[in-house]
Amino acid sequence: MRDSMPRSMIQQQMYARERRGIFRSTEGYDTVAKSSGLEPAYIKKVLHPFCVYDAPTELATRGEKDGSAYPETMHLLHLDNGDILLGRSVYKAVDFTGLRSAFFTHNYLIPAGHEDESADRYESWLRASFDDQYDIENGTELAELASLPTHRASAIKPTYRSTLALLNIGEIPFKQLLYAVMTAVGGGKKKIYVSLDVPIVQLPEKAMQLLNVIYASLPYAYRKQLGFITYAKEPQSRKGVHLTFVEQGSLRASDRSIEKDYTFDFASGRITNVDLDGADQPYLDFAWDNLERPSRADGFYPFAELMLADMGVERKVAAASYHELCVIYQIEEGNESLYEAHKSVVLRGLLDYLQPSGALNAKIRLSDVLLSRFDYEFDRVRQGQVPDAFIVDVFKEYYRIDGKYFEGKLVSFFLSALNNASRLSDQAAVEALYDGVESNADFSYAFFRMLIADSRLMGSLFISYLERKLQILSGAGSVLQLIEHWGSAYPKLFDYESFQALARQQLASKLERERYSLPAVNTVLEQLRRIEGESRAGAAKQHSLEGAAEFYQELELALYRKMLAEMNLDQLTKEHLLSARFFTHKEQLQRWNGKLQDPRERTAALKLLALYEWFAQPEPSERLFNRLSPAEIDDVQQAGRRLLEEQLEEGAWPRLVLAFLSSSDTEVVDYTALLDYLHRNAANKETVYRFFQWSEKQPEFMRPRGFVPAYITAIVAYFTKYDRDAFKKRANWKQHFDKGGPALQAVYKQAGRELSSKARFPFRNGKAAVISSIALLGIIMVVAGLLWSNSDKGGSGNEGAGLPEIQPSDETEIPGADVVVFAEQNPAVEGAEATTSLVFLFKNAAACADFKPTVLSIAAPGAEAVEYKEFGLVANCSTDTASPTAPAGDGTAADGTVLPTVSTTATGTVEPAGTIVPMDSEEQAGKPSASPPPEDQPTVTPVIGSQTDDTNVGETERPTDAAGSESDPTASAPEGSVDEQAYASRVEVSLGKKVDIPADSLIRVGETEYKLTALQVVAE
Repeated sequence: MRDSMPRSMIQQQMYARERRGIFRSTEGYDTVAKSSGLEPAYIKKVLHPFCVYDAPTELATRGEKDGSAYPETMHLLHLDNGDILLGRSVYKAVDFTGLRSAFFTHNYLIPAGHEDESADRYESWLRASFDDQYDIENGTELAELASLPTHRASAIKPTYRSTLALLNIGEIPFKQLLYAVMTAVGGGKKKIYVSLDVPIVQLPEKAMQLLNVIYASLPYAYRKQLGFITYAKEPQSRKGVHLTFVEQGSLRASDRSIEKDYTFDFASGRITNVDLDGADQPYLDFAWDNLERPSRADGFYPFAELMLADMGVERKVAAASYHELCVIYQIEEGNESLYEAHKSVVLRGLLDYLQPSGALNAKIRLSDVLLSRFDYEFDRVRQGQVPDAFIVDVFKEYYRIDGKYFEGKLVSFFLSALNNASRLSDQAAVEALYDGVESNADFSYAFFRMLIADSRLMGSLFISYLERKLQILSGAGSVLQLIEHWGSAYPKLFDYESFQALARQQLASKLERERYSLPAVNTVLEQLRRIEGESRAGAAKQHSLEGAAEFYQELELALYRKMLAEMNLDQLTKEHLLSARFFTHKEQLQRWNGKLQDPRERTAALKLLALYEWFAQPEPSERLFNRLSPAEIDDVQQAGRRLLEEQLEEGAWPRLVLAFLSSSDTEVVDYTALLDYLHRNAANKETVYRFFQWSEKQPEFMRPRGFVPAYITAIVAYFTKYDRDAFKKRANWKQHFDKGGPALQAVYKQAGRELSSKARFPFRNGKAAVISSIALLGIIMVVAGLLWSNSDKGGSGNEGAGLPEIQPSDETEIPGADVVVFAEQNPAVEGAEATTSLVFLFKNAAACADFKPTVLSIAAPGAEAVEYKEFGLVANCSTDTASPTAPAGDGTAADGTVLPTVSTTATGTVEPAGTIVPMDSEEQAGKPSASPPPEDQPTVTPVIGSQTDDTNVGETERPTDAAGSESDPTASAPEGSVDEQAYASRVEVSLGKKVDIPADSLIRVGETEYKLTALQVVAE
């Protein structure tokens, strides 16, 4: 609680045991008198707790009656509001009754700011004069005092060290006690308890003598806060009291309440919780050394107070501050050995105290000390030594504080230090010095300006420094950016060939690492173009920039030539090619190309430019090849084809055509190579069909009367070689072929005729093939004659008449069965091996839909069954077998003439073996079954579900006899045939590999067994 009344006078308060008091009307202890400036509540809250006295145990035990044998107790503490409470309590053998002992307390309350902050103010506190008694009959009001009453000082004043000697306190205990006091006052939570080896009655006096030494040894900030009690019966922690003198024997080792506090029992020699062994405490040494020279110490305290004036309250009561300052103070006096022992602390401390705003002028003594240390360190550098990193940091930071008059000397210091470190190959020191230079922009500019101006230092220091900076950069663009930075800041660099050589070498090194990729080269060339332009613009104002512009121009050409020498078109990507925006600067490109002397460089430049224009221009034309020779055109086209491989949609087709122009005549297109390329790289066949449609409107493919003949030949060859089944799929007609123009439709019909012709005559080479073909044709004609005869009988009305029955063999499936199974061999194609499939034909579409086998087995006659678990299923459980259109290639010529075909019925085609084969569904129609197999592998052809010609699904030619006349389409099928419309649903099970399945094999799916339809091997 604070006293709310502002006071400028010293207030008094007296406390005793009386008949009555100010706050009570009955006898007892109470305030018996006070000054008018003290409020009652303040007295009760703040003053009464210190109105106390405990008689010493020693005297109480023996029942001492003499009041003069009891020690008085004096207390001083600094209150939170800045006031000082100074008081004394004395023992009274008898009170007003004469029957019992008592005590009397007299307190002074000194208001904050009452007296000037003098250095010896503590002396008046220790010599304060107090009353021993008061008669309440004289009234309860005491006078306010203008000054503190004191005793006259002793004429003979003992020295501080002699006082300590009388108290048996040596150097170490004194330093420990001083350390404890500074720690406790500086914010520590520990209290200090001291037991002196003196009679109890002398304790207060000896305590004040020791306090006098302690006060004299403390800096001002501690003096203003130290609180003490000169006598207490037992250790007791009190707020604001740091040091308490206690009765002997009260500092017990077993006392848990003080186990963490500082205790000094000088009677027993036991000191606790203070350990200074090995600790460097310069101020404690300073205080001890100056006990006999108080004037020297008195000179330090104002110095320290001034240095800490703007450092904050906490810094003023931090012991470390005085350790630093006392060393600096002694160095100022000339103690160089102390500087060597505490160099880092001294320099950092000096810098720290000079940091606050305005400190340089207020603390000129510190600045002078720091500059004297700089001269000291500079002399060492001149002698060839390399300064420690912390020394460099301190002087660099001092430049921020006072760089105006310090700059030249500091630059010379750094240059000399760098020379020494470089000579000694101390790379760590070199880097530390350069880091110090770079940390301050102003100093850095001043340093490098002086360094670059000296050609000797330029070669020995700067080039190696800049090389290290460039080496750690990741790319050529970063290298050029740094070169530009230095060149702009210090144009004189362009006068040095070493700088230009370093720039060229580092750029080449980084681009070499990036393999002279076009993005990296473009980045640098674009930067150079900008920098060179800026340099030329600034050259008119600054003569030194002329050399910069010429250097950057030379660098451009060197980089361009190196790129051409290293460029590999086979490794170029489209993204990298399009990044080369420097090709758009025609004048610059012309200047570069005009300076190319090596024919290989000129060739590379022309090829790269043509390739860039090919892919960068929105509508490139063959004119981009005009500058190239046929061999160069071939190289560019080869690179272009590779770049186009993953971009073959319609937007890229104009560019694609350029890749297949003849190198000797760029108006001629290599159509066959073009379509071969499309086949290899297009995402699917539909892309090729769309290309055919697109080409119908392009002049490179058309003549006044239609397509270029060579292109027609190439298209037909494409279908013959790569896409033989194209015209059998209804979807192709609907989505692509029907959308072609007249010219394209004619080409499709021609291709269809070619495919149809080759399908009817699969064996064209070899004697065996001719014999097989004649035999096959003879069998077909016999069967056709029988069918014709049967047709005639049906037309004359003879019911039940028919051709002689074709007796099915054991392998032939019985007509009328619900499910028919046959095996189909699929020949090997590009990228896939030959495989075998089982084809299940169903009458019932629902049964087809329900047929989803997970395991099946094949049992050949006389062999164990082989089980298959992994196979592919392709199901078509639809009864739709009609095709709305009959595309070219279905057995008709382009002009509509019906070509000779094998005789057919309304339901199928007669195979050479005499088995009737049904017309299949749309998916089955897309499979050529009569195409010649590979020469090295015979094909097993099913007797059910296969075709011998390429007639399109859904269109059945009218049967003809051997003479070519039309037969009756309503003729009945021979016995043993399978009605296609009855078996319109189908499931194909691919076994994933080639399997030889003999006739009469049993196919088991679940509990159902199927007999395999007989197979016929078609000879080569």
